[in-house]
Amino acid sequence: MINVTVSPAEKTKRELAKVSLQNTDTQEVSNLDLDFKTLFQRCGIPNNTVLDFLFMASVFYATDKFVERKSVEDKWTRNIKIKIPVYELMKWQAEKENLDKCMSFLTGDIWDIEFYQNTSSLHRPAESRRPPRRVLSRVNADMVCLFSGGLDSLVGAVDWLESNPQGDILLVGHYDGQVSGPKTDQSNLLKHMQQHYATRIDSLQVRAGQRPSGKETTFRSRSILFLAIGIYAAASIGEDVPLLIPENGTIALNIPLTPSRRGSCSTRTAHPSYLRMLSYILQSVGITNPILNPLGMKTKGEAISQCRNQQVLQNAIPDSVSCGKSGHKSSWFRRDAKGCGRCVPCIFRRASLHVIHADIEKYGVEIFSDEIELTADKDSVLDFRAMLSFLGHNYKVEEIKRLLLSSGVSIEEIEEYSNLVIRAMTEIKELVNDKGTTAIKRLVGLT
Repeated sequence: MINVTVSPAEKTKRELAKVSLQNTDTQEVSNLDLDFKTLFQRCGIPNNTVLDFLFMASVFYATDKFVERKSVEDKWTRNIKIKIPVYELMKWQAEKENLDKCMSFLTGDIWDIEFYQNTSSLHRPAESRRPPRRVLSRVNADMVCLFSGGLDSLVGAVDWLESNPQGDILLVGHYDGQVSGPKTDQSNLLKHMQQHYATRIDSLQVRAGQRPSGKETTFRSRSILFLAIGIYAAASIGEDVPLLIPENGTIALNIPLTPSRRGSCSTRTAHPSYLRMLSYILQSVGITNPILNPLGMKTKGEAISQCRNQQVLQNAIPDSVSCGKSGHKSSWFRRDAKGCGRCVPCIFRRASLHVIHADIEKYGVEIFSDEIELTADKDSVLDFRAMLSFLGHNYKVEEIKRLLLSSGVSIEEIEEYSNLVIRAMTEIKELVNDKGTTAIKRLVGLT
């Protein structure tokens, strides 16, 4: 059981009440680390329902990091029972079952979320006689877009700006104070956007995590926190301002490459079923800002090759990061690289860049060389081996449909998504055919 409590009087330096998470099984305690000062200066408090959603999403993320998967029997599926204080108690109690299912789908765990009445203020402004050195303007835009530091969010923002020449966009980033990388990645890409769209973009970067930092690093719940920050910003502008979460359809679906990867071991950051569940919950409690994925029906290669400003894209590619394991560099041959080269996101990135003849980056490990031992019993080669296994199976459309249905895709969308998977695998096969070794080509049936 995780008990979440809001201190009646204590506060943090970032103008948030002291919020504690106590694991009643281990008696461990962790404190929420949320930069509410920046949020309040830029967005105010739209309403208590939106504040509740941001607060609970922050708590979900902190809890996800707090409870280690290796502590449970199967080393993965946790039973997470949590008690959270909220302002709009009746609204959230009515959505408890749906929220349990949504979080379980997202993280692969079993969630049991209880709510109780919050009687304390979350915002605790600093008591200072001096005016702030820099007064930040309130956010104002026609569109809000999540901005992660990867290519997809860049393409999503660029496409919207090019398609709406009179519109302004707010780019929202999230970073964890205990995790290095994302803040810098987002800032580097933002510079490219500012060079081309200086008068039409605004940015908001928000720190959110916990202290001390949790030991669990699978980060499956980061998506709901990122979305909650985006929704908070959008709602502060207007109740109908949309939120973009640009993620190519291949990664959003994250089709299980092998039987062992089915179910909980597949990330669902922008899975269409997850976004649909979350949107339904938010609409039910009165949060009406639409959540849209403009790249949901495109492969990563299609998203990149169809980007509406190729110059911005080409300039930004070297500063973007797609790697899912960039923090584990001990076995890399080139530790100054931005990506490992062998995880699924890196492989999709290479295939997409190959489409536009831009696969010239160096990676921590070059998968099309003797730097990777395909027969080795190492976790580091599992992603690449799974990808080759999937390609070598040469699935037909009907088989893809069954795999997608088992991973949560609705029957109404199955035709479009199965064709998307086929196109994505074709992109990777083209990369392997042009750059793979003879042994690798043989594994996927290309020789």
